[in-house]
Amino acid sequence: MSCEYFILTKPGDKSINYDGKNQIMCCLNDKVYILPKNNINYYINNGLFEKNLIDWCKKFCGKDKNMLDIGAHSGTYTISLADHCNHVYSFEPQKMTYYSLCGSVALSNIKNATCINIGLGSEEQVGKQTLNIVSLDGGGSSLHINNNHILQREEIEIRTLDSFNIENVGFIKIDIEDNELQALQFGQNTLKNSNYPKILFEMNSENPQLLDFLKGLEYDIVNVNNCNCNNMFLAVHKSDDQNIIY
Repeated sequence: MSCEYFILTKPGDKSINYDGKNQIMCCLNDKVYILPKNNINYYINNGLFEKNLIDWCKKFCGKDKNMLDIGAHSGTYTISLADHCNHVYSFEPQKMTYYSLCGSVALSNIKNATCINIGLGSEEQVGKQTLNIVSLDGGGSSLHINNNHILQREEIEIRTLDSFNIENVGFIKIDIEDNELQALQFGQNTLKNSNYPKILFEMNSENPQLLDFLKGLEYDIVNVNNCNCNNMFLAVHKSDDQNIIY
C-alpha cells in the first residue's frame, strides 16, 4: 500500500492554480500543507478538512501556552494553530503521515513545533505496538481492530503522555481512534500541572468510559455543533471561566 501526496498552500476561501500533472496546488499564502492525494477533489473545492473547526479553536490557544496535537496526521491543526501558541507538540506514530507532517512544518517555516514519531497510550501499551491502517490517507488507523478492512499493519512506538513532562499546556486536540482514554489516563499529571486545559476530541461511537473519566476530572463535555462536526466534542474544566459560544 502506498499513498501519494500533494502540496496545498491555499486558504479555504481563495482561488488556486492547479497543475494536475504534478499534483501541486498553490496560491499566495505563507502556510504549506502536504496532504494525501486521494482527497484532492475535496481540497480543491473546500480547502482544509475541518477548517471552520480549526479557526474556532484559535480562541483556545495562547501565545504564552503550549498546545498538544495528539494524532496530528499531516498537520492541519499544527500548521494552522502554531502562530497562536507558544509551542506545538505534534504526535504522529505512522511513518508516512509523520513525514508529511514534518514536511509541512518545514515548508511553512514554523519554528515553534516539535514533531514526534510516537503514539500515546497507557503504561501497558508502552513499547512496540501494531497499528492497523484502514485507509490510503492514513486516517482512521488504530491500535484497536474494528470493522474496517485492514489495508496494512505497521509497527509503531508507544509512550505515555506524562513521560514527556510537557508543561504549561493550554489546549489539547486528540484524535487517536479509540485510544483517547488510555492516552489521557496516563497523562493526568500533564493535565493537572497545566490546570486542566481544554480538550478537543473525536468520538465516532459511544464511549462512556472516556466520558466518565473526563467527568471524574471535573470536565464538562459539550458536542461541537457549530462547525458541521457532529462527532467532535470539547471538554472544558469546571474551573475554566472562559465564555465559549458553541
